[in-house]
Amino acid sequence: MTEDKRTHNPLDDIRQAFDHLKLTVIVPIAVVVLIIVYFLTGIYIVNPGEQAVVKRFGRVIATRGAGAHYRIPWPVDSVEVVNVGQVRRADIGMVLPEHEHPAFLPERLQLLTGDENVINVEAIIHYKIKDAVRFLYRTNFSEERLLHNAVGAALVELIGQMGVDDILTTEKISAQAKILWKAQKILDQYESGLQITAFNIRAIVPPVAVADAFRDVQTAKEDREQTINQARGFANSVIPAARGKAREMVSDAEAYGTEVVNRAGGDAKNFEAVLAEYRKNSQMYTEDVTRYRLYLETMEKVLPRINKYILQSSANGEKVNLKFINRQ
Repeated sequence: MTEDKRTHNPLDDIRQAFDHLKLTVIVPIAVVVLIIVYFLTGIYIVNPGEQAVVKRFGRVIATRGAGAHYRIPWPVDSVEVVNVGQVRRADIGMVLPEHEHPAFLPERLQLLTGDENVINVEAIIHYKIKDAVRFLYRTNFSEERLLHNAVGAALVELIGQMGVDDILTTEKISAQAKILWKAQKILDQYESGLQITAFNIRAIVPPVAVADAFRDVQTAKEDREQTINQARGFANSVIPAARGKAREMVSDAEAYGTEVVNRAGGDAKNFEAVLAEYRKNSQMYTEDVTRYRLYLETMEKVLPRINKYILQSSANGEKVNLKFINRQ
């Protein structure tokens, strides 16, 4: 009994279990299973944000979006999936080891401005794939190198028409939009299937050899702008006060003019009244008496605080010595 157990082979049991099945039955079943498995390999899934390109014997026949799809299994159909939702990044004019691409080495981008200043431009590009077919089969070139060339061409064209002060200050935002539009136009002409989503000029710096002189010039320009702004601020504080003072003086002058005119009108009326009284009195009295009375009234007004003496001249024309008049 012990020797029989040691010499027993489990494969013999399996062989005995299936011995009643004939080979003509097993082979067709295996073939059917293999065929089913073969056709099941044609099922593929496209994730959200991806685009599948279906090729039949190497020729593109369709593109598919997210979801489950079917194709004729290999070698008839093949599928290549591209992530079209991912936003990618490319650097222009910056030497960053983490962004090195095997197709080309990072390099500085040096440009000449419209006012003949040499500057180094550093920019960041964000892009994505908008057409998977064109991206895969229309361009036989590195995508980052293609972006670098397109954006570089747009930068050369635009920066060559602008002054360095404009690109550094007021025109920077509009320049970025124009460069993005021009670079996208070049990419569309190449049928690259790429779309630039954002373009940002990270820095515009002078070459190292002239950096100090460039900074001195920029500092002088900033000082000039600061002085101009201070002068404008002082003018804005002084001019309104001066205008207010001028309006006040004009108002005072107008009031004084109105007062003088009214006073002159009143004096004229008073004179007319006196004249009418004079004419009436001249009819009742002699003109000399009236004139003498008016003369005395005028002297009272002209010299109100001075003692006045009225001397009647003698008939024989005798002179009077004023020194002997007793002062009151």
